[in-house]
Amino acid sequence: MWIRRLAGLVGIVVAAWMLWETINPVMRQISFGSDLATELLSPPTTLMRFIATPLMIVGGLLAVLAVRGGAWAFSIGALLFAAMTGLMAVSADYTLWRDEAVLAPFLLVISGVLIFCHRK
Repeated sequence: MWIRRLAGLVGIVVAAWMLWETINPVMRQISFGSDLATELLSPPTTLMRFIATPLMIVGGLLAVLAVRGGAWAFSIGALLFAAMTGLMAVSADYTLWRDEAVLAPFLLVISGVLIFCHRK
């Protein structure tokens, strides 16, 4: 059970960091005069990141608290994050998605731990 809680805690920390890495540039661009819709939808991977990272945070929190459904919420967020990474890899320079390329498999491993380790 402690492995599951540790995986949930690590997932929360990584997802929160990635959420901050999303919020910071968006807020900076908005302060320069851009609007929120433009920042979220151009490119649409930003919106995917805004959906995936809070899902992983909530799922990790539920897993730490040993509440049913946390593993699935985290896994949906991790899969969205991996899909976003794939879209970025196809369309952008590697310097823009190299962090995601490292973290997406790590987050998928965490979701596997959460799904396959039993809750007690």
